[in-house]
Amino acid sequence: MTIQRLRFRMRKLREHGEELSEESGEINLVPYLDIIMNIIMFLLATITFQASLASININVPTSSQVSSVPSTTPRPELNLTVSITEKGYTLATSGAVLFRGFVLSAQGVQQTTTELPTVPLASDGKHDVAALTQILLQLKGLYPDEERAIITATPQIPYELLVGTMDAMRQSPGDASKPLFPGVLLGAGVN
Repeated sequence: MTIQRLRFRMRKLREHGEELSEESGEINLVPYLDIIMNIIMFLLATITFQASLASININVPTSSQVSSVPSTTPRPELNLTVSITEKGYTLATSGAVLFRGFVLSAQGVQQTTTELPTVPLASDGKHDVAALTQILLQLKGLYPDEERAIITATPQIPYELLVGTMDAMRQSPGDASKPLFPGVLLGAGVN
């Protein structure tokens, strides 16, 4: 055997050994793990940055001089929620449920009874949309800048009643140019 043939065979054996090592099925995970670690670091940095923005004081600075304008305390948000059930409409605002027999005033809600729902079914057994609209008009009078309201319904409520209630919550019956609560949102569980 000549030296050239020996070199040729050695080169063939070396190439065959490299092919076997490549076909062994091992995957190099280092590049994959580098990408995953970079994504995790980016997400953590983003969350930390957003959390730091949430604690920034964005109130307008006040002067040290005493002003002649009396300070007005900000009115709490209404957070109106209208729930449709088989018994009627139940209204809730800012954590308080409006009961049947309530009185709305500038000081807030004064209740006379604790019966639910707020607007019971009419004598014909149907939901009383007109009574709901009257209550919403009273609420809009106390909170003229409020535009959002949330509507929820039990699964047994027909779709047509849900849409009709949404329309009654959006439009003022007397003046169509003055909407009641144009930003009606569907609550969780409404299909």
